[in-house]
Amino acid sequence: MAGLIDKAVAHFSSREIRSMDVPEWDTTVYTKNLTLDGKSRLAKRADGDTWDYLVYACIFALTDEQGEAVFTLEDKVKLKKNVDPDIIVRLGNFALGIVGDDEEEREKN
Repeated sequence: MAGLIDKAVAHFSSREIRSMDVPEWDTTVYTKNLTLDGKSRLAKRADGDTWDYLVYACIFALTDEQGEAVFTLEDKVKLKKNVDPDIIVRLGNFALGIVGDDEEEREKN
């Protein structure tokens, strides 16, 4: 019988890539499921700045359908200063896995 850690690892490994429509930009973005280590790295890079944390989540976790990053570090300033903050919050939360099933259902409707 497999240990609990093996079951936990198998569960996380089987999770599908998630997608989110961004109607304001007429596009769909995708994200893999971030590990705690991945989230920790983003938090360290953000150095306690919640807004930077969300922007880094967008930069490092969001991809196109082929798995290519949709943003780069060079986009950070524009994302913070020239993009609708409500969309950045929505995308950052999506990338971090904070959006719950109820929120995802509301967005579909």
